[in-house]
Amino acid sequence: MSKRISKMLFSKERVELALIDDLRKAEADVKKFSEEANGAGLSDVRKAVQKADRSYTQLLRASENAIEIADKFIAAAKELGIDDKEAQGVKNLAKSTENDAEYWIKELNASQYS
Repeated sequence: MSKRISKMLFSKERVELALIDDLRKAEADVKKFSEEANGAGLSDVRKAVQKADRSYTQLLRASENAIEIADKFIAAAKELGIDDKEAQGVKNLAKSTENDAEYWIKELNASQYS
């Protein structure tokens, strides 16, 4: 009977040792992936968000400028009695891109305040 108990205790110790090894490996994985996610991974995300924000800000400015110029052209075209369809098309495109740019600028910056 003592051999059986001895085998059971030895078996239990091996299981505990294996669990300790598993626990240490799990801890090492957590630390490694935490460093990656909070280090270079997060830095890459921040850079991408900043780049996208700059691009959408430039798009917003360009769209606002196009709308302003199209409005001036449309007003001048009416005075001269010429067709303003092309300017209307440019204005509609610029309004659409302006809305997209405003939306994405808000979305990209929303995470800073939540």
